[in-house]
Amino acid sequence: MDFMQTVVEFLLIYLPPMVANGSPVVISKIIKTHPIDMGKSWKDGRRILGEGKSIEGAIGGILAGWITASIIGYAYGALQTLSITGLVSSFGAMCGDIIKSFFKRRLGFERGKMLPIADQLDFYLGATLAIYLCRNCVRPGIEVFILGLLLIPFLHIFTNKIAYKLKLKNVPW
Repeated sequence: MDFMQTVVEFLLIYLPPMVANGSPVVISKIIKTHPIDMGKSWKDGRRILGEGKSIEGAIGGILAGWITASIIGYAYGALQTLSITGLVSSFGAMCGDIIKSFFKRRLGFERGKMLPIADQLDFYLGATLAIYLCRNCVRPGIEVFILGLLLIPFLHIFTNKIAYKLKLKNVPW
């Protein structure tokens, strides 16, 4: 597979979960959100997830990723396949982010504190796992997956700095 084909496949598969991952911060600025953990604490006395993980953000992220995938699928002539892949990968992305937040709280990280690598790859690994658990999804080849491992951390940092400058986020990571 040549490099440009790898990049195109990467975008077809992973742009929807990238959109899903970035959408909750925008959604939280538009509407009132409700925390997934309902304000409850875990056995360790810390919040289960915290204020940053909301019901509306998770649902909105999944929908934004699915809509993105549907637009790409329509334009690319593979609406059904890419739409399903986008929905599943967006769900996986949200799950990966939520699971990472749970473990960050257990480790004593407060909301907004950085956990390098995990903060950049949580949604990517969640999306990839969900895709591989789905029989009807487009699965990335190893070249595409490795490209994502290399690109996603930089893209994540770059987009978070933009969100910070736009005052969508309180921290630039």
